[in-house]
Parts: sequence; C-alpha cells; structure tokens
Amino acid sequence: MQTSSAADLRMTCKFFEGVWARYHPWLQNANKAPNVNLGETVRARLQQFSMMNKFKKKALRVIAEHLSVEEIADIKEMFENMDINKKGQINFDELKYGLRKLGHQVADSDAKALLEAVSYC
Repeated sequence: MQTSSAADLRMTCKFFEGVWARYHPWLQNANKAPNVNLGETVRARLQQFSMMNKFKKKALRVIAEHLSVEEIADIKEMFENMDINKKGQINFDELKYGLRKLGHQVADSDAKALLEAVSYC
C-alpha cells in the first residue's frame, strides 16, 4: 500500500525532472540542431534506452514506497529548504546554493549531473 509520503516523494522527483529538462543542452540549443537521419541502429538503441529509463523509474518508485515516514519527511524538508522561490521546482542555482548551505561545495558539472540523475524519478 502506498503512503501519502511516498506520493509526496514521487511529486518531488517530478519537480526535479522538470528542472533537469529546462537546463539540458539539447533544449537550450534546439534551434542549432541539424535535421539528420540517424538510422535504424540509433533508433533501436534509443528504444532500448527508453525501456531502461522506464525500469529505473519503476525501481525508484519501489524504493520510495519503502522509505520510512521520517526519511521521506527529511527529504521533503530538504527540498522545501532548497526551493527558495517556492515554485515547487529546484533550479540549478537553488540546488547549488542549497548544497553549499548544507556544507557541500559542488562543482557545476557535479550539480548538473545530480539534476540529471534525479530526473529518472
């Protein structure tokens, strides 16, 4: 049975996913991308990758459903503290500032990788 806390965690993951998409270079440089046929091999690999992402999302949901109420509350509190503008999403700058506030000096590339990693939620 799913708790409301697990649902809250999934919603938080969705917010992270939106932040990641906004800063992804493919979207920022969309007007510069050439229109090139990638071929059958690339299409097949993209399909495999898509299936793997679906598997990762399901695995993370299973993990989220088994977190304790306290663990979920801690994650939610951390998210809310980082969400400075209270829009329900954490952008790159908020993530960097929030991590610095917690005592973690994180390189820009690592912060971007973290945003990318949580996009699988």
